[in-house]
Amino acid sequence: MTSMVLLGGTIFLFSPAANADGKLGNGSIVSNVDRILGTVGISREVHREPGGTIQANPLGAKVKSSAVTPVGPQVAGLIIRFTSEDVKRLSRANQPPPQSLVAEVASSAGVELVFGRAMSMDSYVFRFVSPISWADAQLVMSRIKRSANVEAVDPDALSNHLLAPNDTYANSQWNLQSPNSYAGAANLGPAWDITQGSTNTVVAVVDTGVRSHPEFAARLLPGYDFVSDPVSASDGGGRDADASDPGDGHSANECGVGKPAANSTWHGTHVTGILAATGNNSQGIVGINWNTRILPVRVLGKCGGTVSDIVDGMTWAAGLSVPGVPINPFPAKVINMSLGGANPGGCLPTSPYQVAINRIKAVGVLIVVAAGNSDAEAATFVPAACDGVMTVAAIGPYGDRASYSNYGFRGNVDISAPGGDAAFGQGGEILSTINSGVASPSADTYGYKQGTSMATPHVAGVASLALGLDPNIAPELLALSLVYYGRPFPANSLCASLYPLCGYSILDAKNTLNVVNALKPYLLVYEFKNTTADHYFRTSSAAENSNVLNGSAGSGWIDTKNYFLAWRDASQGALPVCRFYSGQFGSHFYTANAGECEDVKRNPVWSYEGIAYYAKVPTNGQCPAGTTPIYRAYNNRTDGNHRFSTDKAVLQALVAQKWIFEGIAMCGAG
Repeated sequence: MTSMVLLGGTIFLFSPAANADGKLGNGSIVSNVDRILGTVGISREVHREPGGTIQANPLGAKVKSSAVTPVGPQVAGLIIRFTSEDVKRLSRANQPPPQSLVAEVASSAGVELVFGRAMSMDSYVFRFVSPISWADAQLVMSRIKRSANVEAVDPDALSNHLLAPNDTYANSQWNLQSPNSYAGAANLGPAWDITQGSTNTVVAVVDTGVRSHPEFAARLLPGYDFVSDPVSASDGGGRDADASDPGDGHSANECGVGKPAANSTWHGTHVTGILAATGNNSQGIVGINWNTRILPVRVLGKCGGTVSDIVDGMTWAAGLSVPGVPINPFPAKVINMSLGGANPGGCLPTSPYQVAINRIKAVGVLIVVAAGNSDAEAATFVPAACDGVMTVAAIGPYGDRASYSNYGFRGNVDISAPGGDAAFGQGGEILSTINSGVASPSADTYGYKQGTSMATPHVAGVASLALGLDPNIAPELLALSLVYYGRPFPANSLCASLYPLCGYSILDAKNTLNVVNALKPYLLVYEFKNTTADHYFRTSSAAENSNVLNGSAGSGWIDTKNYFLAWRDASQGALPVCRFYSGQFGSHFYTANAGECEDVKRNPVWSYEGIAYYAKVPTNGQCPAGTTPIYRAYNNRTDGNHRFSTDKAVLQALVAQKWIFEGIAMCGAG
């Protein structure tokens, strides 16, 4: 069924079945989690799925939209990745490309384009003399792409923080209260009874920089300033180790002809207060996580920031290398990005944002981004439209979409959180930490703002609480705990009537932490396929998962998304699963059968590598109640590879390729 709706002056054709493909691959993971939680009295409140096909897609593929064509942003330059592996190595070493390539790019551009610097993602930044329009940049890019020496070229567009400014004040933080008081609140009170966070958790705030406000100053880590343009930086230079916010105010026409003057926003400081202001200290406000450490990463200056600076900043925040910048000694497990910009093409697979996100995800980091404040489809805003990020829309006090918030008809928004809505007058916005300075810093104080920028740190903050409770939870299970187990939208809201307009649910801190607590005995077992060897590999190790995804385990590996749940230990009667590797076959083998494990240990072809995870064993071909069968198939070749899956149909399909189906090998959780 397709329906037509009008939002933001644009007509959309909305198909409820458009985003049926969930991040967790086989939908049985969600069913398994539901069954596990049911045994401890936790039920999922959100079941509203039009046509029975819509699924939430946390961290997954965002559906690309061609229905909206917003006016593109100004483009400061281009991000170019050359084809040559030698040139990519030069970029990693912070060395310029050969002069012949620089000359070729300058010649083919058709406009003045000068070399800027090396950046992350094996790429280089080239700058226009002054920013040009999106349309003109597309023409320049089309000329440069004709060269066989160029692998990828992307616009280095200007982005900005996602604040909808308003100077209304209020007297309370409705956003953290009980949903019994405010349907849009994040329900922090009972969550703080479970945990108030851990100092072992690091959250990066990729933003305008952060002032050392007394609410969180003791927990600010040494960050980095990635604003490379000295004029935009407003601090006397370009990149440096000072991530404090010098102010981003500007005069009329300074950020473009016709652009009015603006005071400094102290945006990053406001975001940080929502996330991490100290609670129960008899002063100021309460943040979500009272103990987490904050890594300030400055990427936005006066007039905003470029994609190249933002990509380098988020890459560094995750502990990955950036040319010319020291390695970050405090890698974040959560990255908050209350920023973004319009991009008519969405987030393409080869774009700098998407390449960076893929690499950051590979090290197990959750990236939480703002949907945007343009009352438009999020599919045409980046990084909101990128695969693998958690995209957050804003709701007001009573649980409906804030008037400015971007939305996602086809799964481009994952969740909604309190962002404030000045339509409700005083008290409708979000109170947090700011600075009183008009242009440059002055006194630390408090103020109200609204925007998806304010919604985003609510989600990042609750995620950080969850990581304090269980630092070893898989990012996929953390995302599921946030999104699938939030609260439903009020029945009379636009978010409910046009689901999934505002994402799958409303953020609920108590629900999230209860789910994370209940999932502590379990772990996620990933599956990878080597397309070259036609081999399958299973692991529950975060480090191994990262090594496979980042290429350290060799080429040819893909994530099949065919995951299942197992146990972390033997506490619930599960047995150790023996893991073996054969150098002769280049293959792994797993068994929960103690006798089979001992037999394989005696086989000189196989080396015992230890316990992979814990599972239960079938009796007379049947798994115990409350568990899920894990089937096994053998490839019937001389290389000894097996595949394990909870999806019997997946293995039966291999039988047509001469594999041998071997029945139930072990029993997983749920």
